[in-house]
Amino acid sequence: DAWISSNGYFSLNVASSRGCPYSCNWCAKPIYGNSYHVRSAWSVAAELRLLKDAYQPDHIWFADDIFALSSRWTLEFADAVEALNARIPFKMQSRCDLMTRETVKALRRSGCDEVWMGAESGSQRILDAMDKGIRVNQIHEAAENLRRHGIRACLFLQFGYPGEEWPQIEATIAMT
Repeated sequence: DAWISSNGYFSLNVASSRGCPYSCNWCAKPIYGNSYHVRSAWSVAAELRLLKDAYQPDHIWFADDIFALSSRWTLEFADAVEALNARIPFKMQSRCDLMTRETVKALRRSGCDEVWMGAESGSQRILDAMDKGIRVNQIHEAAENLRRHGIRACLFLQFGYPGEEWPQIEATIAMT
């Protein structure tokens, strides 16, 4: 009741994976290291169907560190959600470089309405210093791919990374 009165909808959390294979040097992921384990796409879709039938949630939050790591898994997930009539609007977090046209299209089919991406900075120099492994243009491309499919693009940003100065901060602000 507290959640519904505060947010206006009933939401549940689901985890389809744990861990992250990337090595961003600022990240706090000491539990799993760089390992990544994912459930089968059909298992996750079946859980959504069970939740839909038993609790009728308005929304799902995928609590994964990184959702849709594999485009093949994401396509299979979308197919399973459709086959099981398990579609529930959901939010998730992922990486900009994973938000390709094919993946975003599959995410939309499966019910995704919002993606939180670790963009971190609008400065390539800062992204490189973070060992982020993405390019600034990939952030823009991902946001456009998501918007094109009616998915809200949200960015995690960092300010004050070692070596960051005002021009890099301005580049990040301009990116939003």
